[in-house]
Amino acid sequence: MSGHSRDHHHDLELGRRITWAGIGVNAVLIALKLWGGLAGQSRALIADAVHSISDLVSDFIVLIGLHFLGKAEDEEHPYGHGKIETLAALGVGMLLLTAAAKIGFDAAMAIYRGDISAPHRFTIIIAALSIIAKEALYQATIRVGRRAGSEAMIANAWHHRSDAWSSVVTLIGVTAASFASRLRVLDSYAALLVSFFIVKVGAEILWSAVRKIVDTSPSPEFIKAVKLCAERVPGVRQCHDIMARYYARRIRMELHIVVDPGMTVAEAHAIIDRVVEEITARFEDIDKILVHVDPDRATTSGRPRA
Repeated sequence: MSGHSRDHHHDLELGRRITWAGIGVNAVLIALKLWGGLAGQSRALIADAVHSISDLVSDFIVLIGLHFLGKAEDEEHPYGHGKIETLAALGVGMLLLTAAAKIGFDAAMAIYRGDISAPHRFTIIIAALSIIAKEALYQATIRVGRRAGSEAMIANAWHHRSDAWSSVVTLIGVTAASFASRLRVLDSYAALLVSFFIVKVGAEILWSAVRKIVDTSPSPEFIKAVKLCAERVPGVRQCHDIMARYYARRIRMELHIVVDPGMTVAEAHAIIDRVVEEITARFEDIDKILVHVDPDRATTSGRPRA
């Protein structure tokens, strides 16, 4: 096993451990928030609990994604299993939007009906604990997710942070509502605002996953940078017809290079190796490159094309 493979395997294993830790933290927070919301009469805290439930489900989705991300290529999946991990990120985004719709609707209906009550002050402590726990999970998950190249982990990290944001709003709402009777409605408004935070994060995750599912190309600036990198390799006279697409978080691409038509196959192959080496060293997101060799037409007049 190569050093790169060992590091990748280690990152995936670390990702699984952090995700399992997130499952444990979320389970505790759900129990606290549901109990605190029901016993403490806080609609915002109950909404926050619903968000944490969706977070718990997304943790399990991430575990599925990490499983397939770590699977080797096989006969049925010669390009690997990365897109299954992208589907996991898609599931996280859809789950966030569903949770946001439920939270927002319930809060809006409570405001419309005037169904307002004063939350008990102990709910403030629960909201504060949630902020600390979820921000810690975000920091740990985003760091490992980026190292492992896991879309689902990165999406789940933002799910953790959106839960922390919602807990901040909840903290403000329950604090104001519990200390000032005329501000009791802020508890429901806090729940409504939480839903907008979740919608934003969920939509961004969903859009990013969809773009990769439909084989969206990297930016024109990225393609131009790859072209310039290839053309700096000695022996490459021109680089053209670059095609690239995302495969999970990695990029796979094809490109053509123009070389001296008098070269031997071995010489041309050595240039191909150098092009691949230079590009992959500079652009870490690129996974595989297929290089086609074209003879320089300007020097092949009167000769059949190779």
